Amino acid sequence: MKPISNEKRELLIGAKQRGEKEKDIAKWLDISQGAVGTIWRLFRKTGSFLPIPYVGRKSVITEEKIEEIHSAIKSDSDITLGELIEKLSLPIKKSQLSRLLISLGYSLKKNDASSGARPSRRTKETRKVSGRHKNDKHGKPHSA
Repeated sequence: MKPISNEKRELLIGAKQRGEKEKDIAKWLDISQGAVGTIWRLFRKTGSFLPIPYVGRKSVITEEKIEEIHSAIKSDSDITLGELIEKLSLPIKKSQLSRLLISLGYSLKKNDASSGARPSRRTKETRKVSGRHKNDKHGKPHSA
């Protein structure tokens, strides 16, 4: 669904102030009747027709924790997600840590490279953090 332009919002407010019905305004501006009511309530409450900015939820992982994560991976490139969470007392799940590490440029190992054949079933315990950053062109782990 496309956001409603400020121009349409302004026209909507003017029409409501003139006493026009929400149903007619919705048809005229080609928006839903519910949107007309929502924007009108917002205007009556705040005095503004501009949309309320969405800022999202604050991250539970601080910059200090991110630095600790980098240090832990640098010191043990084969550390698992579970071990990282436990070692650093991170208040997140493995899936959240995995997304965070990928956004920081790390790749994840599916299983331990030294174990030879792949395990018959993938398990959560086999996922390890690669000490190689995606920007490291030579494929070598970062030096400590």
